Amino acid sequence: MKFLKGCLITFIIFIGICIIGWFSFKSNVLENLESLSGKVKDNWEKYTENIIERNAEFALQQAKNDSLKYYLKNSNELIKSKEYSKELELNEYKLNRILMVNSLKSNLNEKLNLSLDNYNQAVKEYNVYRVTFPNSLIARKTKFQKFYKYFDIRYGIENEKTMARKKERENWIKNGGPLPQ
Repeated sequence: MKFLKGCLITFIIFIGICIIGWFSFKSNVLENLESLSGKVKDNWEKYTENIIERNAEFALQQAKNDSLKYYLKNSNELIKSKEYSKELELNEYKLNRILMVNSLKSNLNEKLNLSLDNYNQAVKEYNVYRVTFPNSLIARKTKFQKFYKYFDIRYGIENEKTMARKKERENWIKNGGPLPQ
């Protein structure tokens, strides 16, 4: 009887330790998700501030190109959404292309590329942390975003190949078939 009582007490203590450990681990994962999500949002805000600054720089130059005016205005409107959108990425791609064709240089290209690198790094950290087992078990049942999307534009250089590859990948995800190179 003493042996059975000892086993039962040991089992109850073991279950208690497991429950305490689980709740501790869960709160740690939630704190990390909150922190990483905040880091992504902060980096996105810095990036959009740089876009606004760049748009103001070209607005002061009083560009005569109607396409440039249109994409600058569109960029300012798309930024207000406070998160990644395909429309913003496409707009920035077209805007960058117009700037390069017209040989318009921005002093902020390096700053924009750096802020995008920081954003993409924060996105990678968040996405990897969220899908890693056992974090994914906890993250699945939370309000946190499933994943953030990367922003593939580079300022001051051609992005034709990057955009073509991105379109191929999206088409592959949608329709299947052989993996694009």
